[in-house]
Amino acid sequence: MAALRKRFLPAAIIAAALGSSASAEEDSATLVRAIEGATSCVLSAGKDGADTSRFDGDANWQKRDDGSYSAAGLPVKVTFPADADGVSRICVVEATLPSKKQQKEMRSALEVLLKQKPIEQKDSIVWMFGGAGNSRGLQFYPDTKSDQPNVRLIGAAF
Repeated sequence: MAALRKRFLPAAIIAAALGSSASAEEDSATLVRAIEGATSCVLSAGKDGADTSRFDGDANWQKRDDGSYSAAGLPVKVTFPADADGVSRICVVEATLPSKKQQKEMRSALEVLLKQKPIEQKDSIVWMFGGAGNSRGLQFYPDTKSDQPNVRLIGAAF
């Protein structure tokens, strides 16, 4: 788990690389928070139940009455949906990005951050990592239809 945490720490570095102008910084805030949420989701997901503490203790996330978390002032939401048995094992990030360009930058940033090429699927992109009882994945569902893409990222443990 420590090795996975180290892999996900550089999200702030990606934020700095996305843009330096005031408008670029404002536009990239949603992208950065969604990426940070997604990497936290991967670490929060658990076979026996998800751990919400990464969001509970972070001032960037506000807990909502329904148990979800929202990024302060940004269109980014994190949920822990329950399986049929009532246990929440996965973590889901939903975000509305400002542009198609941001969606493309998100994919590129995730490839850099996760240090590997993803597995291409029909409607999603998957990164797998870990092993020996600690396998994890991040599944990215891009939006190919909207000018302001509604993306979904799912963190899971296997």
